[in-house]
Amino acid sequence: MSYLIKKAAVIGAGTMGAAIAAHLANAGVLVTLLDIVPRELDEKEKAKGLTLEDKVVRNRIVNWGFQSAVKSRPASFFAKDIANNITLGNLEDDFDLLADVDWIIEVIVENLKIKQGLMEKIEAVCKEDAIVSTNTSGIPVSAISEGRTDNFKAHFLGTHLFNPPRYLKLLEVIPTDKTSKEVVDYIKYFGEYRLGKGVVVCKDSPNFIANRLGSVSGAFSLDYIVENGYTIPEVDSITGPLMGRPKTATFRLLDLIGIDVSNHVRDNLADLISNDALALKVLKAEKGKNVTDVMVEKGWLGNKTKQGFYKQTKVDGKKHFWPLNFETMEHEPAGGKQRFDSVGKARDIEDKGERLKVLMTGDDKASELAKAFTY
Repeated sequence: MSYLIKKAAVIGAGTMGAAIAAHLANAGVLVTLLDIVPRELDEKEKAKGLTLEDKVVRNRIVNWGFQSAVKSRPASFFAKDIANNITLGNLEDDFDLLADVDWIIEVIVENLKIKQGLMEKIEAVCKEDAIVSTNTSGIPVSAISEGRTDNFKAHFLGTHLFNPPRYLKLLEVIPTDKTSKEVVDYIKYFGEYRLGKGVVVCKDSPNFIANRLGSVSGAFSLDYIVENGYTIPEVDSITGPLMGRPKTATFRLLDLIGIDVSNHVRDNLADLISNDALALKVLKAEKGKNVTDVMVEKGWLGNKTKQGFYKQTKVDGKKHFWPLNFETMEHEPAGGKQRFDSVGKARDIEDKGERLKVLMTGDDKASELAKAFTY
């Protein structure tokens, strides 16, 4: 059987789901974006006299996610009018829209039982040859399809994109032992030639490849940063383009991903690799873990709550980003830039490899951080 994706559906309009829908639309695919129905009115809806039965209320969550993608920077869409390729709906009124789509991508909360329940509902309405995938960050893909028919399992796999999906190259494709080879081959082809991704086929092992490496290195990095008294502005000035990395560096990237998401990925991995003593030591390192656990308790989840390692605030009508002070656990205005000799020597070197070598041969805090993050 040959496959052709003309229509797709994304279930879950959070930061990741809405951005995935946007990039599918960029590739010329007609997309349906669905999310849950709110259970209570917000203050604006109450003031307008709306009820929970009004369509604008029932689609509030999906519309919020969609509008976030429309306004996102860097832009999720190639051009504004591409957003017209996305149809919005909710999981109660519009679930039957899944009946004629070619690819359904699940991007909901990282909860196995909820995902399994959704797959049961999807199987009841989708085409027999529809490809269904999960964007889970680390839940075993085979577990998500438990209880489904052999045909469903043959068309089911993991397709793990990274945020922001328009810009990050990697696409992890995670088949189970039940996934059809033809489905895997087609998704690899579609991912590379339509979505512009570098596709890596992964085993269905804890957190796959990128998040397995990222969780451990990220936990080490945060613990090292807090233990050695670095500030957030210092770290981001060193671990961004200076080291050949994106401008999001360390903490702006974590705010983009979501502190709750990165915490879940870290804790999920720790639960699944009880035999890896070295990795567990890093994943459970207290200084870094305590910081993000407190942040999640306070609801400081990153960009989606406008407060994470940076807090978006306005001063005299201008937007500012106040970094978190690890000692006080309060967001404070950034102080003046601290200058490091090693940074000054390395900054103007064009070749990234040579620049990194010079940075790491210094004997100041910037050099020590670069070495810790590299070795």
